[in-house]
Amino acid sequence: MSSSRLLVSALLAALVAPGALAAAPSRRPRVDREAMREAIDAAATDEGHYASSASYTNFLESRLRHHVGDHRGSVDALRLALATDDANPLLLTRLGEEYARLGDLTRAERELRKAVLRAPTYYPAHVLLGRVLMESKRFTRSRLHLRRAMTLKPREPEAYLVMAQLHMELGAPDAAVKVVESLAQALPGEASGYQRLGLALAERGDSARAERMLVEAAVRAPGDVEVLTALARLYEDTGRPAQAEETLARALERDPDSREVLLSAGRMALKADSVVRARAYFDRLLSLSSEPEIPVRVAFSYLAAREPSAAAEVLESARRGDPGEPRLAYYAGLVHERMRRFSDAAVAFEGVPQESDVFADARVRRARSLSLVGEHSRAITLYRAAIQDAPEDVDLRAQFARALERGGTPGRAEALLREALDAGPSAALYDALAAMLHRQGRGDEALRLLGDAVARFPRDEDLLYVLGAAHERQGDVPGALARMRAVLAVSPDHAAALNFLGYLLAQAGQNLDEAERRVRRALELRPETGAYLDSLGWVYFRRGDYTRAVDALERASSLSPDEPVILEHLGDAYQRASRMDEAAAVWRRALEVLTLDPESAEPPEQRAALERKLKALPTRAPDR
Repeated sequence: MSSSRLLVSALLAALVAPGALAAAPSRRPRVDREAMREAIDAAATDEGHYASSASYTNFLESRLRHHVGDHRGSVDALRLALATDDANPLLLTRLGEEYARLGDLTRAERELRKAVLRAPTYYPAHVLLGRVLMESKRFTRSRLHLRRAMTLKPREPEAYLVMAQLHMELGAPDAAVKVVESLAQALPGEASGYQRLGLALAERGDSARAERMLVEAAVRAPGDVEVLTALARLYEDTGRPAQAEETLARALERDPDSREVLLSAGRMALKADSVVRARAYFDRLLSLSSEPEIPVRVAFSYLAAREPSAAAEVLESARRGDPGEPRLAYYAGLVHERMRRFSDAAVAFEGVPQESDVFADARVRRARSLSLVGEHSRAITLYRAAIQDAPEDVDLRAQFARALERGGTPGRAEALLREALDAGPSAALYDALAAMLHRQGRGDEALRLLGDAVARFPRDEDLLYVLGAAHERQGDVPGALARMRAVLAVSPDHAAALNFLGYLLAQAGQNLDEAERRVRRALELRPETGAYLDSLGWVYFRRGDYTRAVDALERASSLSPDEPVILEHLGDAYQRASRMDEAAAVWRRALEVLTLDPESAEPPEQRAALERKLKALPTRAPDR
């Protein structure tokens, strides 16, 4: 490999990704022999001659500082090197690189322009200058330098890669594809262009072009695990789990110990309803690492596939293998909590020691779990200790008040919230108090409380939202709609209000086109949100488009497993699509969740409604 290519490869490894020109922290490095050796090795490959031994020594110092992340120190050393060697294009290009790493694009451009002026055929300077100009949004000038670089060295890929990225920045993916194809013609067998462009296109949601690029990259580099993994992810995102798993199996032939590939392959096997294959992938993954995050990721993969027993088994096995690891206790608590096994969650969270960085959160979660299973005294003791450590935590006070209410002392809970509101009004506290008053049959009082608060803070979007939710709880749909529109008048991109408004319209069967538009905007702002996909599915349901309703609600359920509202809606859609067995299964699952967590019912009489739906399902005639 040429010395100029070594330099440009080093630059592009850090600079070709968007946002890579952000400043790095400056610090005085310690003497590091390994870094010194790397600097000397790198210098040995750099082209050019140095005007003096002082210039060369300062250059070596700059590389040492570069390798330990001290880019400000590297700039100082390069300045000293240039003092006796001011026409050296390599030194100027290195200086431009260091300024770019510090986020100073103006100085970077200045030094790189000196380099191309003094050495017009110096390829690395043209490539990096093109990159810096692109980051500065000066695309025409960037293109000129990149074309010059491509003319100077038509068989070097770096300039092509930056040019392709430039076209992507300009929103011209077809032009980016042509650049990559030009690289393929100039350098047969080169896969990096197809790979990088495919990844960029996939990230932007251009699945068709991304697939074409990644398939070509896989043909050119059949053993490239990164390419195969990206291609598998694309197959997954476009609803082709079988192809995804087959592609991941090819990646594992090349690298059987790749943790990310094993995890992805296990998830794909679960999507294909093969728990046996998934277990094989996951068992292999778990055998490779003792890191506590690995069993947790496996457990959550099982949970997403509605295999809670397998999830619990993985975590309990990990805890037995490393009982002193606090993160495993914490993650086990999270999984039990998600499964609504609150007693088990409380026991797991208790295993997190006070010195752990997750202790504060574990203590609060343990308190909530104890409260939900009726251990009120222990829960309240924990909440008091948590508030003593974090007296300004508004959400913590709201949780404490709910625990007091569960424990049979709603008066104390109300006093706590009113006291907190006197100390510092907040939408979260108003919401907690209004919800409590509603549960006590004092809904009108809750509306007056919130109305007075909104009168004091008429442009507080969160308070307006809380007031709208309170109207909906009271069954006042017109009032709720009006309040949600008031939120959007203040904050047009309030995602929760957009979703709430769309859902209310769909529930009322009104203005379904507006309902869909509002919910889709919420999803643009917060993609892959289960509650918002549920609203979109409900819009389709109310239109009578049950196929699309099922699709949206299945995706909502995959993102928010075991949410009773989503499960009920999915069952309703299955029923209308004449998929009675599936309707019965998800309704039963919703009832199981409500048995474990009655507070998750929405509305409060949801359990009775689900039981009526199940009873109304036609029974199958016995086989003859």
